[in-house]
Amino acid sequence: MTIGMIVGSLLLLWLVFDLFSGKVYLWRSYERSQEPGAYWGTMLLWLVIALSCFFFWY
Repeated sequence: MTIGMIVGSLLLLWLVFDLFSGKVYLWRSYERSQEPGAYWGTMLLWLVIALSCFFFWY
């Protein structure tokens, strides 16, 4: 298992945690109930970053 897969797995776990908690962090925290657009946009950004860890070859 490469470091990229480990980092990607950890980021995916973090993403799942944020999905259940309803709060995600970028520069500041975004709550799903108060700012749904910013919340889902940030979740999408974290998902792209996490998935890119599996496809980046060292």
